[in-house]
Amino acid sequence: MKKTKIIALFLMVFIVFILTLGCGGGGSKNADNAVSTNSDANGTTTAATSDEAVKSTNSIEDKPAYDELPVKDLNGYNFRIISRSQQANAHWYNIDIGAEAENGDPINDAVFQRNKTIEDKYNITIVNTPETDVFGKANKSIKAGSDDYDLIVIGLNGGQENLSTQGELMDLKNMPHVDLTKAWWDQKAVQQLSINNKLFASCNDLTIRDKDAIIILMFNKQLIQNNGLEDPYQLVTSGKWTLDKMETMAKAASKDLDGDGVINDADQIGLLTQQKHSQYLYNGTGEYISKVNAQDIPEITMYNDRAVGVCDKIKEIMGNKNISLNADDYSGKYADVWDGFQVPMFAEGRALFYHAGMNRVTLLRTMETDFGILPPPKFDENQTNYYASVDSWCTSAVSVPITVSDKDRTGLILEALTYESRYTLLPAYYDINLKTKFARDDESKAMIDIILTNRLYDLGDMYGWGSASSFFMDMSKGKDVSLTTYWDKNGSKIQAAMQKTVDKLNLLD
Repeated sequence: MKKTKIIALFLMVFIVFILTLGCGGGGSKNADNAVSTNSDANGTTTAATSDEAVKSTNSIEDKPAYDELPVKDLNGYNFRIISRSQQANAHWYNIDIGAEAENGDPINDAVFQRNKTIEDKYNITIVNTPETDVFGKANKSIKAGSDDYDLIVIGLNGGQENLSTQGELMDLKNMPHVDLTKAWWDQKAVQQLSINNKLFASCNDLTIRDKDAIIILMFNKQLIQNNGLEDPYQLVTSGKWTLDKMETMAKAASKDLDGDGVINDADQIGLLTQQKHSQYLYNGTGEYISKVNAQDIPEITMYNDRAVGVCDKIKEIMGNKNISLNADDYSGKYADVWDGFQVPMFAEGRALFYHAGMNRVTLLRTMETDFGILPPPKFDENQTNYYASVDSWCTSAVSVPITVSDKDRTGLILEALTYESRYTLLPAYYDINLKTKFARDDESKAMIDIILTNRLYDLGDMYGWGSASSFFMDMSKGKDVSLTTYWDKNGSKIQAAMQKTVDKLNLLD
């Protein structure tokens, strides 16, 4: 019976791989996900957006043998994972960790098949414990010295940043069996979340929430046509998709439908967004609050001449209430500003652009009017690449508590699960769910490739040093703020907060 299931699983993965080739996913067999790089006007080096680079990054290669990973009989061990429950957040709970049975849903069934494969291979039972307060439960357990969990799955902000600085997490770079150079580990996360050659949390193919949490733009095709606007897809491919273009188009689409002289949720708007997303537009220009230097030490990089110009332009767009509606401004009117306000408004055809996480694509599956998917715009045409930031709170990252009694066993199962996820869960998410079930056109599929290739992680977003995000939120509120004034007043505070974190992490073995 076990052999029959394994053969069936192999056939399913093989079929999905063939479908991947037909969906334009590419056929690269580079297991380490290497991509070519370019340098932007601001000196940022990232993956290039050429066709070959995109295919190399996002294609799911033939499943390689993993002979370095031993197979052991672990005698029925319960491998314990703590993750977000649906009660914790209806939009961002972990649908990717546990599944009780197959039900026909591609993600659920892939999770079930992945877990069953590893359970049979190692004679273990994967036990997922969904919690409303993952950080609180994990923190209490670790402080008490209890070996309650093998793996913690939670956001980089709101959990991992606190657990890491309190010395409660293992350094993934020193975990037995874990090979962070492999394709099933997000190489952007491994590089950009490391501090002084220590990595206490990272993203990988065990979960899909790190992909769901990438901030993108969706656009209404009918409103593009109605307003005689340029084709956004052509703007992206020609390198002319910029903040100026987005602003011009948003102004053209915004209309006071009820004639009361005020643009609000009863009207038609150019841009649906939320306050913190000024920061993600900023990241879309290739600017960071903080990133590591060549010595793997974080630096605060948010203030420079180019960044000043970027912030002035973003403030002009996000702070203009005649073209931009922020979810935060309506939190008192709607119990859920996403399901009750933003998603319905976009689905009803009353917004040109919707700036949100990738997972919102799945919430729009019943939208009658066609919509497309875009990367965030560049600052100007001199910018080489497009960039898409991963929301540090919404994402799911993995970490290992310091209290695990058997590092070898935990590292082995973590690596095995992550490896298996790349060839079971990732195809279900990427090729079947996202690019086939929910994307409306071939152009969106190409945009998704660009977005995933050029995602980034901002350490300043993860650790929240000096509350730098408050500046970006003030821009969205339409306040009269400038990056220069803010930096003069708060720069030393942000630097000190960052240094405090670095010092704490350097004390950890």
